[in-house]
Amino acid sequence: MTRRLFVLKKTGFKNNPNIPVVIRDFRGILFYSTDWSSKPVHEFNMPKGEYIVDSGQFTPMSNPVYYPLIKLPARERFYPNPKQFKVVFGKNPHKCSIIWGAKTILFDNKLKEAPLYVVDFILFHEFSHACYSTEKYADLMSANFMKKRGYNPSQIGSAPLDTLSNGAYDRKVLLLEKLTRFK
Repeated sequence: MTRRLFVLKKTGFKNNPNIPVVIRDFRGILFYSTDWSSKPVHEFNMPKGEYIVDSGQFTPMSNPVYYPLIKLPARERFYPNPKQFKVVFGKNPHKCSIIWGAKTILFDNKLKEAPLYVVDFILFHEFSHACYSTEKYADLMSANFMKKRGYNPSQIGSAPLDTLSNGAYDRKVLLLEKLTRFK
């Protein structure tokens, strides 16, 4: 039986690992699942939002699960902070582009149906270009933004696997190494 879950702020949850967790976002798109995991998941985080729980038995904890941030290299550039830029969907040959002069972030329409962890990874990647021109560093900073928001390493690691081409293999490997080694 499905139920609604309203998370008012980044929250950690204690899980009964014997029951798979399957949570969808407010649109009904898969948001978080433990079905794939070969190891039991005892705790997980959820960002602020409205969700639909398809399966799982979990209770809120007093604090979120702590995931250390990835150590980042020195900034490569000092562009304006794009967090206040207008975010729009439209026709874009790339997944997403930041248009500095227009103070706009343009997502391709195809991403309207993407999981929120994918959309946020891409958005935070674009934010990170204010500090980094190097794509792999923008990925790492995006991962840190996601941890701060309340995403789990499994979601963060899935986002580039779901979106980047095979040509970005090294970026995928680097991010997964940083997520699993906590360095």
